[in-house]
Amino acid sequence: MKNEITFINKFKFPEVTTSMLIGAFSDYVDIRGKINSLSKKGLIIPIKQGVYLISGELGLRPYSKEVLANLIYGPSYISLETALSNYGFIPEKVTTTTSISFGRGKSFTTSVGEFKYHHIKKSIYPIGVKLKEVFKDSYCQYASPEKAILDFIHIKETKGEFKNQKDYFNYILDSYRLDLTAIEREISSKKLHSFAEYYPFKHVQWFSNELIMRLIK
Repeated sequence: MKNEITFINKFKFPEVTTSMLIGAFSDYVDIRGKINSLSKKGLIIPIKQGVYLISGELGLRPYSKEVLANLIYGPSYISLETALSNYGFIPEKVTTTTSISFGRGKSFTTSVGEFKYHHIKKSIYPIGVKLKEVFKDSYCQYASPEKAILDFIHIKETKGEFKNQKDYFNYILDSYRLDLTAIEREISSKKLHSFAEYYPFKHVQWFSNELIMRLIK
């Protein structure tokens, strides 16, 4: 047990994959057996096939659902409600960790929470995605403020019966209680305009155009 803990303590972060563990225990003949043994002893906690958390009792930093989300299904980046809530754009506290992928949409129920992934076209996927430092030297793929709000409108809404962009914008504003003060603080109208060009959808264009008009007043 002591030797196993010594090996595990080589990791800087609690979020690990099977390949990381295989690398740490490369000297063992039965590596898969060793991983199963670590799990049974509670030293690592299975989250999803191929993804684990190192036990918090071993003194590593707290785990990050955002880092886990990138590992559970990918390529993916944090966006939609999780990002909007973290940026302060919506008032609700979000419990499901929401991400975007150019793969099929999927949902995972794990021992540490729900993880949901929405599909987006591969041509749109990389626009406005950045590395976010969630802890010192620990990063995850994350939507910029502009990207997150465009993703949200694109995936969650449609043009519906609205005849003009102002009415549509006000509907979105009221429906989701968007905080324009926070949006004005975080969003660049120049980046929003640039990113929106990659979303060839009427309702996204309406929303972004109206928001830009309000940002540059």
